[in-house]
Amino acid sequence: MRRLLYPLIFIFLCILNLVGYCQPNDAVYANSQTNGGTFPEIPITHIPTGSFIITNPANAVASGSTGQTKPVNAGTRLSVSSTAGVATAWLQMAFPSDVAANKTVYVKVGTGAIALLGGGISLQVYATATGTGSTVNLENSTPVTYYTADGNAYMAIKPTGAFRSVRILLTSPLALGTNNLDVFYVFYGPNQSNDTNPFPFNIADCGLPNVTATAFSGLTLGSVTIANPGNAIDTDVITGSAYNTAGVSVSGHIIQTFYFNGNSNSGDAVRVIFSKGSALVNIDVGKAVKIQGYNGSNAVGISRPLSSLLDVDLLGLLTSGSTAVTSYFAPKDISNSSVVFDRVTLDFDLGLLGVSLNGNGLNVFDVRRVPDAPTASDVMACTNVGTINLAATTVQSNIANIGDFTYTWYNAVRQGTLLGALVGQIPFLATDLTTVAKKEYYVDITKSGCTVPSGRTRVTVNTINPPIVPPIALVP
Repeated sequence: MRRLLYPLIFIFLCILNLVGYCQPNDAVYANSQTNGGTFPEIPITHIPTGSFIITNPANAVASGSTGQTKPVNAGTRLSVSSTAGVATAWLQMAFPSDVAANKTVYVKVGTGAIALLGGGISLQVYATATGTGSTVNLENSTPVTYYTADGNAYMAIKPTGAFRSVRILLTSPLALGTNNLDVFYVFYGPNQSNDTNPFPFNIADCGLPNVTATAFSGLTLGSVTIANPGNAIDTDVITGSAYNTAGVSVSGHIIQTFYFNGNSNSGDAVRVIFSKGSALVNIDVGKAVKIQGYNGSNAVGISRPLSSLLDVDLLGLLTSGSTAVTSYFAPKDISNSSVVFDRVTLDFDLGLLGVSLNGNGLNVFDVRRVPDAPTASDVMACTNVGTINLAATTVQSNIANIGDFTYTWYNAVRQGTLLGALVGQIPFLATDLTTVAKKEYYVDITKSGCTVPSGRTRVTVNTINPPIVPPIALVP
């Protein structure tokens, strides 16, 4: 009961704060700001060729001296444009007091920040509140951007020295054009146990990722994007992220990482709903996409191509059309079937396609952690009895409240007719077994309080005639 109650309390508190996602309850927000910018001029004449505008900078500032009251308004907009040269705009966000080294800082921005016309965004950290003096070194010079299902993004950096403020710097396109950036707030979690996404871990039996991140490597003669990455974690299986490319020839990797809202149970699996993009015709895109589990930065279990997780019917759909297909992946290996993970990656290796790709190559609609499929054995029944009990067992006997699992039986591996749903390991009674035949049943399991089931396991019932009993000879 507690494992169900705690997530509900967490969700309720988020609703009270009028947000879909909650920062750590001890989060500290920047509570003061300064701002400025530069624009190019034509030499000698000093005629401007660019401009910068910073609208409502105070909107990103937390109220109160402690910085623990999050701004709830529309945010601040930085806008830069130029006709020649480079214009810049910056917003310096300072915390109430000095912050210790190695605390990850998050800047909530609008997702439009990721689709700039050129130029770009950088984050700099200072020991002073107003950005004077030298910058503080960062663990990685390039911020990691985490996307959420509500259409926002969080840029993250980890200073390696003590600091006081963060400068968000926006530069204009190198050619004619304008860049805009919306900044909502800046915060860090003093006691946050995970520094790889802006939300704290919580009890997460239902296994929904709360953020996702994108990365690209080894690309040649082309450009790539993942459009709407947050759509892959919004619980809507119709909307998805789209892996797009543009160029004559593209090779390399498109990688999307899905961060769950807590550590998995030992031996959990992952459900992925995806489809081939419109740019590929009669190509098994699943061979080029590998899924890998991670615990922190360490890979766990064996990576698998998505196509290896599909049956013959689904492989046919994957090569002949753009129909969405569902695969189940359990991050485990031969020596260890009890793997714990907190994220998975989908790695789209464009070089394995063997074709030039220009357009949408892959759509990812939903990624969810689920129980691993149950185990069950085939059985034999007799026509003169006509019924038999079917049993299935979870492979995750270490999970608390295991008796609350719901075992659901069907007559097909996908969709099909619902035959029965039983809480706990109560046998399912198969009936109408009065003729010689083989009949297939399928069972999945769902955790208590969750809605997404595991993959299905097949149970075959082989119905036979009863053996003929020879007559007994009576001896006088």
